Amino acid sequence: MRVNTIRRKIIRFVRKLELPEYVFLVLVAFIIGILAALGSYLFIKAVEFAWHKCFLYCLNFCRTSSVFHILVPFLLLIPAAILFLLALLFGHDIYGYGFPDFLVNVNLKGGVLLIKRTLAKIFASVVTLGLGGSAGQEGPIAQIGGIVGSGLSHFFVASEERRRTFIACGAAGAIAAVFNAPIAGVFFALEIVLLGNFELTNFMPVVVSSGMGTITARALFGNQTAFKMPPYTFVSYWELFFYILLGVFLGLLAYFFIRVFYGIKSYFKGLPFSPYLKPFIGFFIVGLIGMFFPQIFGVGYEEVQKVLNAQMLPWMMIVLVFLKIIATAITLGSGGVGGMFSPAFFIGAMAGGAFGAAIHHFFPLITAAYPAYAAVGIGAFLAALTHAPVTAVFLAFEMTGDYYIILPILFASITGLLVAYAFSRDSIDTYELSQQGINLHAGHERNILASIKVKDAMTHQVVVVPEDMTFKEFLAFVRDKKHTCFPVVNDKNELCGIISFQNFREMLGKEGISEDLKVKDLKTSPVVTILPEDTLETAMSKMRYHNIERLPVTDPNNPKKLTGFLSQRDIWAAYNKALLERMGKTS
Repeated sequence: MRVNTIRRKIIRFVRKLELPEYVFLVLVAFIIGILAALGSYLFIKAVEFAWHKCFLYCLNFCRTSSVFHILVPFLLLIPAAILFLLALLFGHDIYGYGFPDFLVNVNLKGGVLLIKRTLAKIFASVVTLGLGGSAGQEGPIAQIGGIVGSGLSHFFVASEERRRTFIACGAAGAIAAVFNAPIAGVFFALEIVLLGNFELTNFMPVVVSSGMGTITARALFGNQTAFKMPPYTFVSYWELFFYILLGVFLGLLAYFFIRVFYGIKSYFKGLPFSPYLKPFIGFFIVGLIGMFFPQIFGVGYEEVQKVLNAQMLPWMMIVLVFLKIIATAITLGSGGVGGMFSPAFFIGAMAGGAFGAAIHHFFPLITAAYPAYAAVGIGAFLAALTHAPVTAVFLAFEMTGDYYIILPILFASITGLLVAYAFSRDSIDTYELSQQGINLHAGHERNILASIKVKDAMTHQVVVVPEDMTFKEFLAFVRDKKHTCFPVVNDKNELCGIISFQNFREMLGKEGISEDLKVKDLKTSPVVTILPEDTLETAMSKMRYHNIERLPVTDPNNPKKLTGFLSQRDIWAAYNKALLERMGKTS
């Protein structure tokens, strides 16, 4: 009660100030940036504690002898067991890669985040990352910022549009804090979280939140970046050609990663076991890989730093590229919780480093050493994987602090994005959603229409017109009907055409209409139809393309058998009903 009283007093005070909209947004963004950075700090410290004090201690003990070395896979059963307990408490939907669901909540469901469930997933990601699972920390960190933004929007009883802006502010502040990269934080929020929405009402609060997140993080962590980059070297403009080739390579690799990731996820989903048991299987397999290549465990920043310091052999980098892809896919596909940025950094650095080592071997006079290609690979692979080139370019620039890297990474990122997009228009975050018929970029309307089947909206009672009916009889027939479009059937009651106002309006002004003129002489054929299992989005597309208002619905097994009729009025009635139901669930 006391908390609610304080809240009401604060809201009353803010309303008395009568602040302009943009001033209010900036002030709230200021607070969100600080809180998001504090949340990120606590998350990272929790992961580091679990990693250094628990997992590495046990791993190093197991690797002291060949006898204990076989226990490495069993270490990974510990996080699987903890995830099992969390799933019993909060439900098995906390399992898996959760950032796509986060994007759906923000962009399609009004930005309403379930606090308990999201906190459970964040704790599950601490367990996954801190105890050896192969995944990233940036997705959970962005969700921490999202919770802060959503919480403050609830506190101030904000509108849906404001709520989305506050969540984006939280994500910007959290990401900026992690990488000490305020510009990248801004573009992460606008390009990835808000799907490229660069409106001024979003831009200013996000900038403020990102800046405050960076300042707060510098006070906590010091003025340091995620990686200590060596001075970037740009030897010759001839290198731009090789960076384009690097982009092609990374674009193909990104597409390969997406297919492998969702292929393995589908495989685990199809296993005839309880979802509570699947993490045990997946984590044990990751442990088997880690017995021989422990570099794949955890976030992997230490291994990325070795590549940037030129402390890794090319053959090892190539091997780790594919093992990290497999380990990450198994970790998250079987039920582990985490993000994708860290694996993207790891894979991009390893692939870029291996590519650079090969190029430098054959063209030593006009190319830099492989750490330069690894640095570019980090950003370029991220751009190809997430379809967010602006975020990747600025992130790489802010991590290196070197203007010379902008041109190479721009060439590699755009090339990588184009290649990946040529094979799949979906990023790692939208691929599975598209398979479910959810298009994040389409917005509320199209996604609601895509979620409703024609059979759930169509009219089953259809008024048909026999094709042998005379035109005069037809005019008398339609006089008391509300529609201007009717299906035409033959003597077998099969759909053979359609007659609409457009077909007979020219005949209305003529005198002396022939008694022999029949409906079949005026009907339109063939008929544009729709199936019961098609979506309303498909129906609307057909109506717009053919400029018609109603569609006959036919039996999928017999295209001449009429089962119903669908009008635009039916579509919008179903749309409004679904919209009200969704609003009720999120209120």
